[in-house]
Amino acid sequence: MPGMYSMKDLLNLVAQQGAAELRLEAGRPPMMLLHGKVRVLDGPLVTSEHINDLLRGIATDEQGRELDLCGSTQFRYATESSAHFSVRADIRGNSLNLSIKNLEP
Repeated sequence: MPGMYSMKDLLNLVAQQGAAELRLEAGRPPMMLLHGKVRVLDGPLVTSEHINDLLRGIATDEQGRELDLCGSTQFRYATESSAHFSVRADIRGNSLNLSIKNLEP
């Protein structure tokens, strides 16, 4: 179901809320770490395919190749509004998991 969430909207929410981290795990709705507690966002579950689509929207081709070859990639990302994040993607079994840490909570 592409389009359920957009990475731009998710990262803007993280920045606006001052959350420390955004977590995307297959079979669960998006989660934010806010004031030391995990807050599950209201909305549909994300699939590994959807997480992959969201990641590919912010990753370079080289980072995508690293994920495909090594099973993980890590990089920094800045939004248009100048929020900065550390992105880590890992393939575990058949699932892609994404952890995006807010570098300016």
